Amino acid sequence: MKLHLQKSYFKSTETLLAETPDTKVFTFLYPSGVEAVRILQKRSECIWLPFFSQSLWSWKIDGKEQKFSGFVAEPDYSARNFLHNYGAFMVHCGVTAMGNPTSEDNHLHHGELPLARYQQAWIELTEGEYPVSLGGTYQYNTPFIASYAFSPKLSISEQGTSLLVEATLENTQQTKMHYMYLNHLNFSLEGADRLEYGLSEFSKRTVTVLQEAVDQVIDDPKRFLPVGSITRIEPELVAVMKNEAVYGKVCIHRMHRNDGTSIWVAIDTAHLDHTVAWLTKTPDRSACGFALPSTAGPRGLAEETRQGTVKLLNPKETATFRFIVGLDDKTHREALDNAIRLLGGCV
Repeated sequence: MKLHLQKSYFKSTETLLAETPDTKVFTFLYPSGVEAVRILQKRSECIWLPFFSQSLWSWKIDGKEQKFSGFVAEPDYSARNFLHNYGAFMVHCGVTAMGNPTSEDNHLHHGELPLARYQQAWIELTEGEYPVSLGGTYQYNTPFIASYAFSPKLSISEQGTSLLVEATLENTQQTKMHYMYLNHLNFSLEGADRLEYGLSEFSKRTVTVLQEAVDQVIDDPKRFLPVGSITRIEPELVAVMKNEAVYGKVCIHRMHRNDGTSIWVAIDTAHLDHTVAWLTKTPDRSACGFALPSTAGPRGLAEETRQGTVKLLNPKETATFRFIVGLDDKTHREALDNAIRLLGGCV
């Protein structure tokens, strides 16, 4: 069953839109007028914004919020830039540029996608391992800059403990276009113990740390791996690394928690050849964006162009960005192996 959403479906009072034996889908409006969809499954609750950025605003597992703390409480259409609306668990970033603009750049912080207004949005309920899919299309057409269609699809597993993201970018121009993409996965730092990355070598040769937010971390990136024992990260720590295809074409990064569980991010490296780590810990906010799948670093268009990381799409060509994020606990340990296979990797 596929439902094409209309803005008239959304009211200030939450309304049941669809139901299956294992899933309930509700629609509602935030006080700011932003449309939202709440999805309840066996172990999870998700809040998704179908028309405003298609961000996943919240992801709860067994009632526990997975996203960062100390950021924007509710989405708002009046937000003027990335930080004014920065409160979602998952945010698409790009496409004409991505990252923090420098004095050489004139693009928005993390590009146009974080504030994009989607022309189409839909929900599909099926059977199988990922029975709930949420998607849509954003058409961008700015003269002398770019013309493209960005169509993300977010699928939620039956238990609700893993998320499959497949975002397709189509160059609708008659000429080549450059692009950058990053998915901002903003996990909570609460209970985080240590980070583990799928790199054969974890050193300043393979990992570029952009700020000395932890003592001597630029020369020795391993210093941020025991993240649970770091008392302060201010204002933020950002690191860039090139992905290694260890499981076929798939790489895996993990955040281990002190309760014995872990969060993993499995990335199809065909189009997502970088990972960005983003951490912050102050009295006002904390976040563990330990694995942001990306096509480049977040240093802005000018610097990433010099780094040679900005990609090109030929006319009418597409690129699909695919990754899966999930919880590994005693009841759901097979999910990672299944994710690797689903992304075309080898276990």
